[in-house]
Amino acid sequence: MSPKKNPATRGSMWVDLRIPFAITVAEGLLLLALVALMVYLKLPRLPLIALAVLIFYLVTAGSVLLAFVLRFAAMKRALEAAEQLSGDVYRMFRSEVDIPYAVVNGDGMVRVINTALQSILGFRSPVCNLPLTELCPGVSPEQLTAAARPVGAVGDDLPSALSVPADPDAHDTVVRLADGRRYRVDCYLMPREQDHYFFLLFRDVNDYLELMEATDRDRVVMAYIVLDNLQELTQFVRANYRATANLIEETLTAWVEGMNGTIREYDRDKYLALFSAEHLEACIRDDFSILDRIMNIRVGDNSFPLSVSMGIADIDGSMGEKERAASAALDLALQRGGNQVALQRRGVSGLSYFGGTHKTLESNTSISSRVSASLLEHRLADCDRVLIMGHAAPDFDAIGSAVGAYRLCRSILSAKGREKVSVHVVTDKTCDTFAICAAHLATLPEYEEVFIDKAAAQQLVNTRTVLIITDVNNPYIFEAPQLVSCIPAVDGVSAIAVIDHHRIVAELPFTPFLHYIEPTKSSASEIVAEILQQSDYAETLHKEEANLLLAGIMLDTHNFTRSAGAQTFDVTYYLYGRNAHTDVAREFFNERIDELLVAGDFDAHTRIYDGVFAVTWLSEDHVPTPNDRIAASKAADKLLTLRGVEASFAFAPVGNGIAISARSKGKINVQIIMEKLEGGGHFDMAGAQVTGGVPEAYELLAAAIDEYKLQYPDQFKAEDNSTK
Repeated sequence: MSPKKNPATRGSMWVDLRIPFAITVAEGLLLLALVALMVYLKLPRLPLIALAVLIFYLVTAGSVLLAFVLRFAAMKRALEAAEQLSGDVYRMFRSEVDIPYAVVNGDGMVRVINTALQSILGFRSPVCNLPLTELCPGVSPEQLTAAARPVGAVGDDLPSALSVPADPDAHDTVVRLADGRRYRVDCYLMPREQDHYFFLLFRDVNDYLELMEATDRDRVVMAYIVLDNLQELTQFVRANYRATANLIEETLTAWVEGMNGTIREYDRDKYLALFSAEHLEACIRDDFSILDRIMNIRVGDNSFPLSVSMGIADIDGSMGEKERAASAALDLALQRGGNQVALQRRGVSGLSYFGGTHKTLESNTSISSRVSASLLEHRLADCDRVLIMGHAAPDFDAIGSAVGAYRLCRSILSAKGREKVSVHVVTDKTCDTFAICAAHLATLPEYEEVFIDKAAAQQLVNTRTVLIITDVNNPYIFEAPQLVSCIPAVDGVSAIAVIDHHRIVAELPFTPFLHYIEPTKSSASEIVAEILQQSDYAETLHKEEANLLLAGIMLDTHNFTRSAGAQTFDVTYYLYGRNAHTDVAREFFNERIDELLVAGDFDAHTRIYDGVFAVTWLSEDHVPTPNDRIAASKAADKLLTLRGVEASFAFAPVGNGIAISARSKGKINVQIIMEKLEGGGHFDMAGAQVTGGVPEAYELLAAAIDEYKLQYPDQFKAEDNSTK
């Protein structure tokens, strides 16, 4: 960077008197030296020569001095004229130019304003004694000092815009003055003797900001919309599919056109809609009431409501980027059970969800099962190791679905002549559930080396390992979370398959090659059994494995009394065909005496919260065991048998916190309640883990329930009326 100059030296008319002085002195010394030389040489007529030299010096020095005196006089006249002109310009700037400015002292008092600012404030005089906080609310002298730069600074020293508080509708660097318009503030520091002043220049940016805001309001929002299971629903009632679809389409079209948007059907029961961000804000404020309008449409005499799912993208970027974001949001909305909106907003990490308060009809997923089997078969063609895992503290559904996945993988590898490829199930071998399952599989010799713990699994991972995750999609509760980061990805797709029936809580930290999450299914065991049923290896399932899959289904359906759909019984029929039987599976659930005592402890602490919620927990002197989670799940299931209870919650101690098992009869979405506690699950079966003891967990749960009731008041009107 070049050295900075004094502002006074920049003018081209500046006169430096040192120059003529130096010239005359140099000339005098030179002539004096010449005379001295002539004296030394003893030249004749030396006095006359010396007189001539003196006269020459006086004439030349006088000429130089005269020239610089004339130059100085001209400069002085020019400076006087410039100062007069500057004064005229200042007076004109203050009175005629419409750029408002103010001079503020170090105490934050406005001292001088120009005519433009007088007009804005309605003042008659340019001299005032107005606190700056009245002119610019929220602005302090300290903020002025931090933002100001010296007057006259150039280059990097130019003053920056002052960051001051503004109206919620305005930007951070603007203030709204008395005329209602918004102005950007530039602040300059003006030192004056022992005091200092601030020069505030107000630049009118109101029109610019209004244009930006109008552009922002009118930005395009893209939405993918699909009808949830209309085709499946019309199979069970006497209704015309096309007429019902047209009615839904008319409702959606009226909704979108009411927002000055456009909607087009790009596939059967699938729509693409475009509208402005301004109308999106209105939809958010009314919690996407279009979902309720669609649910009010009935098919024939059926009481099961129709529903739609939406993926909406309101992000910066190209239309292609918005399309991909909307598609990904729709996938998550469907994976969470449908009947909801998943919204991706700019500046917001993660997705926002609306709706999802009613269960959707179980979809026909036989095609998905066949595709999943095909994808798995293709992926296993070049692997040299397969690992299968469920969630921590495994139950019968986690182990049963893992065993079913083991049988499918082993059958695929055997059919391809790759029997040497190892397949292992990663699980906690110390829990009682595993002991029951292992004892039942003891008649199959191949299972002697199938089950391994997470430490052994870590040693087996290599670049050609395929990982299958069942009955869980939350990385925090994977049996071995560290395995995920060890699985390589090719072109962004990891060699990981996810098979689950829980609603997805957030985006997975990886992109799986097989992503089969279906919340309308009763259990992961049902999904795995259906994949087996639809594959070419349906006959390879052993009786013992079929019993474990059946036990997983019975656990999550509470013996086929909850979340059991037509395909649940179809899969059960298939398992019966493989020699499974409910009498055998039911024996897995037989309790020990200590488990019975724990169940009694839960019963003794049952409380009813707000009429329709049941909560229970264990005694403070209870010694935690690895089986407490399972006992809490059973306790939550049992609480649903209480009259008037719609949702139940059971607390179990884990480490330094409390694990919460949540259940619902199908009216209240406990997954949404658990998400408020950073948990998850699906509509009628969910869970979470919080820090602290039972009192803290109870307070957090009560707050989450209260928030849910405020968010979805319509679900509780009937209860409130009946109470009155």
